[in-house]
Amino acid sequence: MDENAKAELRKRLLQYPGATEESVSRDLDALEERAAQKRSLIEDRRMSNALAEAYLDRKGFPRPPGWHSVFFYPDSNRPRNTFMFLAALFGLLAWWLAE
Repeated sequence: MDENAKAELRKRLLQYPGATEESVSRDLDALEERAAQKRSLIEDRRMSNALAEAYLDRKGFPRPPGWHSVFFYPDSNRPRNTFMFLAALFGLLAWWLAE
């Protein structure tokens, strides 16, 4: 992360309620560690971006502010398709029972 991007991110993180210089420094360090880990997973282990993101999420690395997972609901490990699958299943079951 270049210095301009880091300064902008620091500024954004400091606007969050309860943010302190110390907490922002920890968050920035964690985000830089996440980026390094992701690079390593993709380049060294040949993981896809999706697998690397899922792995880092499971390991507890924070996502940068504004990043939302396209595979899971924000701040959750619950897949997005589960609700749709269950709704379709219950709809099919209701239709089948009504026949």
